[in-house]
Amino acid sequence: MRAHRFPEIDMTRRCISRFAALALGAAAACTALAQQPAPPSAPAAPEAPAASSEPIPKHSCAKPDEFPGNVATDTQKRTWQKNYVAYVDCLKKFITEQQALAEPHVKASNAAIAEYNSGVKEYNAQVEKAKGN
Repeated sequence: MRAHRFPEIDMTRRCISRFAALALGAAAACTALAQQPAPPSAPAAPEAPAASSEPIPKHSCAKPDEFPGNVATDTQKRTWQKNYVAYVDCLKKFITEQQALAEPHVKASNAAIAEYNSGVKEYNAQVEKAKGN
């Protein structure tokens, strides 16, 4: 019997790669912040807000049992496949909802990072200009 490739696996890989790209982008932004010297006369930065006391959401998708194997009946295999598809669809829905919830926070963070970097760049330019005079 030939093994079937489920298209849902490709969706999972895409979600994982998007998450990895998002994490890599955040790491790059943090690196960019770390490379910029803080202005010496700048007031102390306010403390970061405390971490949310809300529990981290987890999906409630029912994971299917192990694949019944080649000795199972066709009905058992079809039932397992339906359960698998329902599980993957549930995970995709959860991922989409969580990404939608996170998107405004990521945008706000990126905007603040861009503002910080441009402010430091402007400060450094003024310092260089003052050195030249």
